[in-house]
Amino acid sequence: MASPPATAFSTATSTATYTATLPSISLVYRVWLLYLEPVFALNGAALCVFAPALFLNTFSPHLTYAPSNQIIYDQLAATYALFAFNQAIVLRVAQDIRVWKAILGGILMCDTVHLWAGWKVMVQEGNTWPMGWRAEDWVAVLLLVLPGAMRVAFLMDVGIGKMGAEEGELGVQGLRNSAKVDKKTG
Repeated sequence: MASPPATAFSTATSTATYTATLPSISLVYRVWLLYLEPVFALNGAALCVFAPALFLNTFSPHLTYAPSNQIIYDQLAATYALFAFNQAIVLRVAQDIRVWKAILGGILMCDTVHLWAGWKVMVQEGNTWPMGWRAEDWVAVLLLVLPGAMRVAFLMDVGIGKMGAEEGELGVQGLRNSAKVDKKTG
């Protein structure tokens, strides 16, 4: 029996070689991005679904929860759950620094919009002076600013090791490249 004709996709994927390009990543990034932040994101998702009034209060004590708007909270919960999945699962299996940077860049964009939206509420309420902030305000701002700064540092390669076989390049191609280097030098 003849084998089915190769499609462009199957031909490309079966003959292409892939070199993983994930360098060494600082333990601080790994702990925060793979463990802690996904837990925070899932907590935010749970608050949006099960305690939306409490979630809303973290941004302003003057805003009132309306059950007719629950769909917005549920959709935000879905976004937080996606962030948690991307960080806890996708980043663990991704062997390419570009995937890490794309995901973290997208989350940074979201963080920026969250900060802007929160700032708008603070301006409307005349609450822009940090000394007048509630504990909830501080937590909301710091949980966006500090991880945002960490994402900027990651995107700028701060705390990211060099790539290459001699630095522990991952994947089969990295092992092949390492073996080629050994044959040439040995």
